Amino acid sequence: MKMLFEMLEDIFQHTILRLKNRNRNFLLEEGSFTVVDLETTGFTIPPVDRIIEIGAVRVENLNIVKEFSTLVKPYKPIPPIVTEITGIKNADVKNALKVGTALKEFFRFSQDSVIVAYNVAFDFEFIKLSSIYSIGYEPKQKTLCAFELTKRIFYFLERYDLEDVCDYLGIKIDNRHRALGDARATAVLFIKLVDIMKKIGINNFNDAKVFELSNNLPRNVKELLNHYRRLGVI
Repeated sequence: MKMLFEMLEDIFQHTILRLKNRNRNFLLEEGSFTVVDLETTGFTIPPVDRIIEIGAVRVENLNIVKEFSTLVKPYKPIPPIVTEITGIKNADVKNALKVGTALKEFFRFSQDSVIVAYNVAFDFEFIKLSSIYSIGYEPKQKTLCAFELTKRIFYFLERYDLEDVCDYLGIKIDNRHRALGDARATAVLFIKLVDIMKKIGINNFNDAKVFELSNNLPRNVKELLNHYRRLGVI
């Protein structure tokens, strides 16, 4: 009985800590991030389209520390165009994890971290709705969008496809259009983005979120970015 009360106390204290951390600002270089990418049967939100693969990379203190990858059984045929792009066939997901099981494993992997994706509005919304429909749980983690941050920092690029941005920065993408391959590349890109944000005075999560959501670059920020562009930093 004593052991049970101790376990419950540990769970209670951990829950309180997570609630405090949810609203806590922090330095980006000290943060915990999970960079995630999905492959899906299409672009319509669940339950119409489904997840077929999850890939994620954990970043701690701006270092990649571990990875997560799983195929997911969609319980609907994978369209030929998706197989053509990703290489994932119906046979590959026949015995894959159910989406609820896969998401539970992903949530354990990403616990107490900020979710980052290249178009986080799509990926995290897809995760959220898939989770609600499959296990009745709505994740509420903080997010940052690597795509939006890229558009702010590299405002002079003509194209912002992940492949084009990584090519500009010399970041190699292994296994393009597979979840883990794209997540790895996005993680390397995100670390680069944080380094540049620090150079222009954006050091903490709250400031990064404001920067991500801003419609126009402040004049002083654009001048700094131009300065680092001339130096070949960006």
